[in-house]
Amino acid sequence: MELNDWVRAARKYGKLTQEQLGEAVGRTKANVGHWEKGLHSPSFEMVQRIAEITGYAAPNSVAAPEANADDAQKLRQARAIPVVGSVKAGDDGYLEELQYPVGHGEGFVMYWAQDPGAYALRVKGDSMHPRYRAGEFVVITPNIEAQPGRDVMVALTNGKKLLKLLNWSRDGEVQLLSINNGYTPMTIDMADIDKIHRVAGSVPPDAFEPY
Repeated sequence: MELNDWVRAARKYGKLTQEQLGEAVGRTKANVGHWEKGLHSPSFEMVQRIAEITGYAAPNSVAAPEANADDAQKLRQARAIPVVGSVKAGDDGYLEELQYPVGHGEGFVMYWAQDPGAYALRVKGDSMHPRYRAGEFVVITPNIEAQPGRDVMVALTNGKKLLKLLNWSRDGEVQLLSINNGYTPMTIDMADIDKIHRVAGSVPPDAFEPY
């Protein structure tokens, strides 16, 4: 299999769009398109990263760099991430998190995540468009510290929740930026925050598998 065909097959195996794969590996949709057309070839490290994210085995034809190179680590495979509920943005910018009734709607999505406590939420409505579209799933990794510049799920001590971008954290405060809808930046005292969970990424609707 040619490398460009492998990239396309890996992306489809992981049920990702070109844009989603690009975001996952730190490249653009155009980069992924060029790889799939054979205009450019991804590096060895990039091939390994794509394989990790999609769970699709790297091609044997891609050799690791020889000079001062350590043995490549065993590829980490995508695993089942449980879907525990759904989430949508309310008119006030806060989230409305909806838990599925017992016996209804439970399932999982396939995604590589280091955090053993990772969980997924189905996006409801269009309030989070275009970052997160209705029917998609956001994967949350609660045990991995969120860094500035990452999307986060923030639970406040008053019970309200937010899906925002973490802008900065200092002097006992955090500033959150709106993902969309034009809400102004929010600066919140850490004492008013119950937890901040890192958003690892999103997967498309057809990634869902019922138990």
